[in-house]
Amino acid sequence: MSDVKILRLTTGEDVIAKIEKDSVGNYTLEKSFVIIPHQPAPGKPVQLMMSLYMPYTEDEKVTIPADKVITAVKPKKEILTSYQQNTSRILTPTNSGLITETKLPKLDK
Repeated sequence: MSDVKILRLTTGEDVIAKIEKDSVGNYTLEKSFVIIPHQPAPGKPVQLMMSLYMPYTEDEKVTIPADKVITAVKPKKEILTSYQQNTSRILTPTNSGLITETKLPKLDK
């Protein structure tokens, strides 16, 4: 069974993904993203961005050896919600208003 976790790797990267751990402790990641903190300007709040972890492969899953993972933690609710919105094929409304002809969501092709 897979579970969404954030892995801190020995490279310093924080990766969020659906995680499966095998019998020897290796981690298989599906729909993996690197979490990148970004501060637009001094004094502004830090924002978190997500970028594909392995954008140059067609593989849907990536396996990371157990010795390359420092820790695995459960993400905060806001980060999990953002991750689910970015990986789900189901559109979820960002506000609770009614969808009208002038407010139709745009679908990615």
